[in-house]
Amino acid sequence: MDYFTDPINLIGLLGVALIVFGFYRIRIGQWSSKSIWYELDNLAGVLLLGVHEFITGAYISMIVNALWGFVAIKGITSYVDRYEQHHGKRRGRKKKRS
Repeated sequence: MDYFTDPINLIGLLGVALIVFGFYRIRIGQWSSKSIWYELDNLAGVLLLGVHEFITGAYISMIVNALWGFVAIKGITSYVDRYEQHHGKRRGRKKKRS
């Protein structure tokens, strides 16, 4: 099967494309590094690359992807916290009393 028509390789290529285009969108000023879209783009790319790496047995690369996925998840939770602070919502957290 051709490399570019193999479904597993297409999944990996799509994951790489998402991550690279996320960086490109930041570079051209379309997104900021704190954009929810950037974080979701990275997370989707990491998940697709993770599937490709698992199926092809590239387990060492999965370590880097796991770390990158952790960073993306932290970015998403940070975005949610900033959003809630800006809009006055507190996801079930109690305010501290002085």
